[in-house]
Amino acid sequence: MAAFFAATVRAPITGAALIVEMTGVTHLFVPLLTAISGTLLVPTMVGDEPIYDALRRRQLGRDP
Repeated sequence: MAAFFAATVRAPITGAALIVEMTGVTHLFVPLLTAISGTLLVPTMVGDEPIYDALRRRQLGRDP
Protein backbone atom coordinates (compact mmCIF):
# COMPACT_ATOMS: atom_id res chain seq x y z
CA MET A 1 0.00 0.00 0.00
CA ALA A 2 2.83 2.40 0.80
CA ALA A 3 4.61 1.55 -2.45
CA PHE A 4 1.47 2.21 -4.49
CA PHE A 5 0.85 5.49 -2.68
CA ALA A 6 4.45 6.60 -3.09
CA ALA A 7 4.49 5.77 -6.79
CA THR A 8 1.19 7.50 -7.47
CA VAL A 9 1.67 10.65 -5.43
CA ARG A 10 5.50 10.66 -5.39
CA ALA A 11 5.63 11.15 -1.64
CA PRO A 12 7.78 8.30 -0.30
CA ILE A 13 8.28 9.61 3.23
CA THR A 14 4.58 10.31 3.66
CA GLY A 15 3.70 6.84 2.39
CA ALA A 16 6.10 5.15 4.78
CA ALA A 17 4.94 7.28 7.70
CA LEU A 18 1.28 6.54 7.00
CA ILE A 19 1.80 2.79 6.90
CA VAL A 20 3.95 2.71 10.02
CA GLU A 21 1.41 4.85 11.87
CA MET A 22 -1.57 2.77 10.72
CA THR A 23 -0.04 -0.64 11.40
CA GLY A 24 2.36 0.07 14.23
CA VAL A 25 4.87 -2.35 12.71
CA THR A 26 8.33 -0.81 12.74
CA HIS A 27 10.44 -3.91 12.15
CA LEU A 28 9.41 -3.94 8.47
CA PHE A 29 10.57 -0.37 7.86
CA VAL A 30 13.65 -1.31 5.80
CA PRO A 31 11.71 -3.64 3.45
CA LEU A 32 9.06 -0.93 3.21
CA LEU A 33 11.63 1.63 2.09
CA THR A 34 13.08 -0.89 -0.37
CA ALA A 35 9.67 -1.45 -1.93
CA ILE A 36 9.01 2.27 -2.09
CA SER A 37 12.33 3.04 -3.75
CA GLY A 38 11.71 0.30 -6.31
CA THR A 39 8.30 1.62 -7.21
CA LEU A 40 9.59 5.16 -7.56
CA LEU A 41 12.11 4.06 -10.17
CA VAL A 42 9.55 2.87 -12.72
CA PRO A 43 7.49 6.09 -13.14
CA THR A 44 10.67 8.12 -13.06
CA MET A 45 12.24 6.06 -15.84
CA VAL A 46 9.04 6.12 -17.89
CA GLY A 47 8.70 9.88 -17.44
CA ASP A 48 5.22 9.78 -15.96
CA GLU A 49 4.19 12.76 -13.85
CA PRO A 50 2.67 12.60 -10.37
CA ILE A 51 -1.11 12.27 -10.22
CA TYR A 52 -1.72 15.68 -8.64
CA ASP A 53 0.31 17.43 -11.31
CA ALA A 54 -1.68 15.67 -14.03
CA LEU A 55 -4.99 16.55 -12.36
CA ARG A 56 -3.98 20.20 -11.94
CA ARG A 57 -2.92 20.41 -15.59
CA ARG A 58 -6.21 18.85 -16.67
CA GLN A 59 -8.24 21.23 -14.51
CA LEU A 60 -6.46 24.26 -15.91
CA GLY A 61 -7.23 23.09 -19.44
CA ARG A 62 -3.67 22.34 -20.50
CA ASP A 63 -4.31 18.68 -21.25
CA PRO A 64 -2.59 17.63 -24.50
